[in-house]
Parts: sequence; structure tokens; C-alpha cells
Amino acid sequence: MEAAIITPVFFLFIFGIFEFGFAFRDYLGVANVTRDAARESSVAGDITDADYRMLRAVQRSGAALPDGAIDRLVIFEATGPTDVVPASCKAGTPVTGVCNVYSSADLTVPEIEFGCQEVALGDPYDSPDRFWCPRDREVSVGSGLDYVGIYVRITHDYITGLFGNSVTFEDQMILKMEPQAE
Repeated sequence: MEAAIITPVFFLFIFGIFEFGFAFRDYLGVANVTRDAARESSVAGDITDADYRMLRAVQRSGAALPDGAIDRLVIFEATGPTDVVPASCKAGTPVTGVCNVYSSADLTVPEIEFGCQEVALGDPYDSPDRFWCPRDREVSVGSGLDYVGIYVRITHDYITGLFGNSVTFEDQMILKMEPQAE
């Protein structure tokens, strides 16, 4: 009789430990990805493949996250260290001169597709970094350095479904661009 009462509570407790442990792993993974992406973007500055390098950093640091967990990754021009990601960028729409928006699928885009190119006669693709081109980022001390912001959103799917189907984790980090040699 006691086992019939205790067993469901015991299993709920055990499943809760697993579910929240995996959710916490993903929460920490988002924080790690965001910080690594911001550092890489800040250091890469205005080189042509800056966003490609940032995505490679995300791929490396996000190895603990489930495949395809990243819903949205936004790199945006911030006005200061306390700025927020622009609403349209956060919603997934890139804005010219403001932000580039990426998803999990963009983590496998080859380097050759980056470089701020738009489809022209004979070009097979639009560059995913064409909206806020890395070459337009200010990295000269004399002109004032830009701030680069990174926003990452993932969806964590619960395994058992006892606590819901999924939860969304978001994180944002803003860093000043590292000065580059002129």
C-alpha cells in the first residue's frame, strides 16, 4: 500500500531531476554560445568573414546543445553596452545596416557564401551577412568603435512532457569592437 502511494511521487521527483538537469544544461549552453559569439565578433571586427568566424565559434561552443536547437542567432549593431536587440531582428527579420539573422541551418553554410554579396547577374546566392556587412563595422579608435550585440534563442524540448512540451531560453551580450590596425 505504501509503495503504491510513494512510487508515483518518487518517479515524479526522479523525472523532475532529469528534466530540469537537461534544461539547465541548455540554459548554460545558450549563455556559453552567446558569450563566445560576442567575443569572436568583437575580435573579428570588420574582416570580410567576421560573421562566418562567429558562426564557427557558435558551432564549437554549442556542441553540448541538441542538434538544431538554435532557433535564432542575431548579430546587431548596438548603440551602447546596455542596448537591446531591435524588435524586427529579434523576430527574425534582418534589417539593412542594423542586423544579420541566422538559424541552425546557417551553421553549415560554407565560407565562400559570406562576403556581403547580393544576387547579381551570374551570382548563385545572396550572402547571409549582407544586411549588416562586416566591412561597415567601425573598428578605428579615431572614429569611435562600434558595439556589436549577439542575441541567441533556443527551444529546449522536454523529454517526458510532464512539465510541458518545451521552454525557450534567450540570452544577449554586447561588446565593444576591438580596435584594428588601420
